[in-house]
Amino acid sequence: MDAVATRNTLARREWLLRTLAELRTLSPRASAMPAYPTITAQDFLDRHYAVNRPALLRGEVAGWPALRLWTPEYLKARIGAAEIEFQGGRGANENYERFKQRHRRRLPFDQFIDLITGKGVDNDAYVTAYNNRNNIAALQPLHADLGFIDHLLTRDVEHPHGMMWIGPAGTFTPLHHDLTNNLLVQITGSKRVLMVAPEEGPRLYNDHHVFSQVRDIEHVDLKRFPGMANLHAMRFDLKAGEALFIPIGWWHQVTAHDFSVSITYTNFRWRNDFHVGFPMK
Repeated sequence: MDAVATRNTLARREWLLRTLAELRTLSPRASAMPAYPTITAQDFLDRHYAVNRPALLRGEVAGWPALRLWTPEYLKARIGAAEIEFQGGRGANENYERFKQRHRRRLPFDQFIDLITGKGVDNDAYVTAYNNRNNIAALQPLHADLGFIDHLLTRDVEHPHGMMWIGPAGTFTPLHHDLTNNLLVQITGSKRVLMVAPEEGPRLYNDHHVFSQVRDIEHVDLKRFPGMANLHAMRFDLKAGEALFIPIGWWHQVTAHDFSVSITYTNFRWRNDFHVGFPMK
């Protein structure tokens, strides 16, 4: 395909995505976040997983002991001085999400809790999903406090209990999209979540991998990024005891209001290996 044909193909693709995004905004219901107390596996598959639409599940984790137990003091006593990995020194590099490998740090868990419950830490220290593989053994005692959403998730994986996020108020995950379908369960504290549909992708200045040049869509320099004017985003607070389905390709950014513990699950009962073949360059 020559250069002109390539440009025309890309232009047609952007036109289609822009049109789909504009169609979504015609209906307040279509552009809003659907919420359920609970949902059956078939309804979840038909209404959300298979059609790439997010959902807020408000009652699926009710009764999990972790919801009442996981204070900083409890976590510190339960895990003790077991060494964990976290993301540190984030304040010195605004591109900390793009260069996560550079921010890997280690501390005994009780010292990490002391660090993030002290003053002035904000976004500088955070246990994230990126650290998960190196924290499985240390955090394993916490699994006893969790239930399991068997009708949506499978236990038939190596590590079925998800990936932990533990951090202070003020932690911020910049605008990005994931290469898997995710279920984000909020255990302790609350988080501000902004989500943007995949159709808006051409307006989001995606310059590298799954990241946007715009870190925070609530604070955009429209002279530099004029394409983001009048961008439609879902905005809501994810509270303790709620689970958010973030479909693959949905752009999102997340800010913690309080000391926060969350778990991301990707082990759905249905296929979730779409990241294979993603163009890395």
